[in-house]
Amino acid sequence: MSAAEDVGAVRRKQEVTCPTCRERAAWHGNPHRPFCSLKCRLIDLGVWLDEGYRIPETNDDNDVS
Repeated sequence: MSAAEDVGAVRRKQEVTCPTCRERAAWHGNPHRPFCSLKCRLIDLGVWLDEGYRIPETNDDNDVS
């Protein structure tokens, strides 16, 4: 196996963990990456649209507004 073939084999085997359902999904050739499917992608979008992901507000008493 040549070096170019070895790199190609590694690319085909790369996987990621879907942030929504925690299933393993292929990285290369996956149009929904880092998600495993369109369903998981849309679930995540829904959380964003419902403002489910937020940075907590800090109340600093030293702030002068």
